[in-house]
Amino acid sequence: MRRALLVLLILAGGAWLAWQSGEREPVDVIALAEAATGIAIESRMIDVGDVTLHVAMAGPVDGPPVILLHGFPEFWYSWHPQLAELARAGFRAMAPDLRGYNRSDKPADSALYTQDHFVDDVLGLLDALGAENAFIAGHDVGGAVAWRLVLLHPERVRGAMIFNAAHPLAWVRGRPEDDAETISWFRTFFRLPWIPELVARSGDWWLLSRNLRDTSRPGTFEDPVLDVYKAAWSRDNAISTMIHVYRAGSDDVPEERAETTVPVRVVWGRNDAFFPPAAATLTAEMVGPEAFVEVPAASHWILIEEPELTGREMVDFFASL
Repeated sequence: MRRALLVLLILAGGAWLAWQSGEREPVDVIALAEAATGIAIESRMIDVGDVTLHVAMAGPVDGPPVILLHGFPEFWYSWHPQLAELARAGFRAMAPDLRGYNRSDKPADSALYTQDHFVDDVLGLLDALGAENAFIAGHDVGGAVAWRLVLLHPERVRGAMIFNAAHPLAWVRGRPEDDAETISWFRTFFRLPWIPELVARSGDWWLLSRNLRDTSRPGTFEDPVLDVYKAAWSRDNAISTMIHVYRAGSDDVPEERAETTVPVRVVWGRNDAFFPPAAATLTAEMVGPEAFVEVPAASHWILIEEPELTGREMVDFFASL
């Protein structure tokens, strides 16, 4: 009995130390982004209905609105070079922290993190800003949200640019043998209770940091960049609510809503470690070759690897609409 208790105490102590190793002090990310881009960035907390979102904004207040939706495990900061590019081109660029991330509200219930909840947050943001519609850009999880906005709420979307996020019906129509689940094991792992966040925090975010470096172009996630992300993951234990998107699931988009009725362009880093090549092929077939741009030298983390290219693509595309 005493030995079992000792083992339990040792395990509990190890788990506590692993958890504590992920604690980080907050970082003034707005100041970092302003210094890097040379533009003024406004930071606001906006009530969008069920939650309050933190939103970074730049550009003329009367410029055409652009909503930038980040992916996992990022936050608004992943868009800061593109935010500046859009602002300089006369757009009102706005990058929210999605619910559960960084400074936005973090509901505890994992059921409140379906893609439809994220969609409702974007619609609530547009309403709060008094915008009838907006240009939308999304990457990864944010790309999935952008797709749902395009297909289910086209009246609120002037045009969309989506980075490395497959059309939501790609798997329904194709189901390739190299399904993303065989590549992205974490999608299954993250559905477990509490263990994923403990593993993520262990060793000062060692596994998550290594994964980002191993799946990106060398030099993309150097220590200063990772320090910014680690502070965001640690803030109010955001990692737990960030992971909830994988626990919540989401309803499929109906087949009859699969066709886009607003202008869409997909930009895809070919060396994506989280989607199989079939995802890109199927998505290109569904949007048409003229609306699909493949970047051979980029990975899933194309926003960070190719900030000038992705910023220019958005400015040119949105300005043409």
